[in-house]
Amino acid sequence: MIIFRLFILLFLLLTLACGPKEDSLEGRFIIHSKQVEKKPNDPTGHFELAKVHIEKDEFQTALKLLNKAIHLKEDYAEAYREKGIALFYLKHYPDAEKALLKSFRLNAAQPDIATDLGSIYLKNGNIKNAFRYLKIAQTRNNNMHIVFNNLGAASAITGKNKQALDFWKQGLEKNPRVPETHVNMGVVYEKLGQNKKAIAAYQKALQWEASNAMAHYNLGVIHAKEQDFLKAIGEWKLAHKFDKKDPNFLNSLAWAYEKIDKKEEALAKLSMSIKLSPYDSRTHYSSGRLKYDTGNIDDSIDSFKKAVQLDPNFGEAYYRLGLAYDALNQSYDAISHLMIGEIVFHKAKKMDLFKKTRDRLAPLFAKYQTQRKDFKDLQLPETLKGYDLHKRANQIRTSKQK
Repeated sequence: MIIFRLFILLFLLLTLACGPKEDSLEGRFIIHSKQVEKKPNDPTGHFELAKVHIEKDEFQTALKLLNKAIHLKEDYAEAYREKGIALFYLKHYPDAEKALLKSFRLNAAQPDIATDLGSIYLKNGNIKNAFRYLKIAQTRNNNMHIVFNNLGAASAITGKNKQALDFWKQGLEKNPRVPETHVNMGVVYEKLGQNKKAIAAYQKALQWEASNAMAHYNLGVIHAKEQDFLKAIGEWKLAHKFDKKDPNFLNSLAWAYEKIDKKEEALAKLSMSIKLSPYDSRTHYSSGRLKYDTGNIDDSIDSFKKAVQLDPNFGEAYYRLGLAYDALNQSYDAISHLMIGEIVFHKAKKMDLFKKTRDRLAPLFAKYQTQRKDFKDLQLPETLKGYDLHKRANQIRTSKQK
């Protein structure tokens, strides 16, 4: 079964990458491009042109220009900040943290640098430092709707849901038109079992931004939990329409299509997901399981093989490989993969699955007139080599035992 996300966590963060727009984007692009051409050793031109590229979501180009600006002026605090922003959107989060921290050290008085540092520490999971810098940002009274949004996100991650909601409400008092804040509130309301409030929050987000993929996705989650799969599919289709780069939307759609017995549609969505995220072992496994269930045994084997290549400890994939090979009457491959699955489950202490696999093996030994000893040269993945299925834990005795 495909596992779909009940909530979108990490919470949605707001950064200050672009700031207020001035003049026209293309006009500034022309002006600063000429500036760079005329004065190639002037760091300001490279910096200003990089900001234009950030506004155009051309982050790689912006990064090159910012590196040039920093090369020309090593203490260029503002350039380090923009570099951190570009790296943030390129999802190079550790490098973004380094650049923003360098910017702060060079010029701590920049209006939004503390907010940005709080954001990146939050993204990187350093909640203590996130709170530290967001509290600094709170004293500067600049872009407070962003500060309160991210303080709320940090609070929610630490389980302080009431505090999170209080921060978000303060943020909405500063600027009620921030869809991310409404979505974040919806996630917490949903965690608290307050689905009506969650739905209202997601709908409010869509009022300000009809194309907000996360609001549509989370509405779909609520419908799915209520077993209304058609409504869930409708919302997840919209989520995918507005964000075609998130494989989780496709995985959820596949899960819902399978629930209403539309397995071909489910397989199509999984194929699209694999193109976006080819190294996700669970998606390959889900695809293989559906192929097996629809009678496409050969292709299911290919998918299960891919799953165990990506995750050598994927017991369920070994189990399914064993079933698939048995369907083709390939005795050695059927038994050997079930035996590997058996070891994986035992090592992971998944004893119900271990017993299920062992029970499945017993009739296969009889069917193919073979025994365990015939598989003494079983080829195991590196992570399982040397593991003794029959080894008992060391028996420790105390002085009071005879």
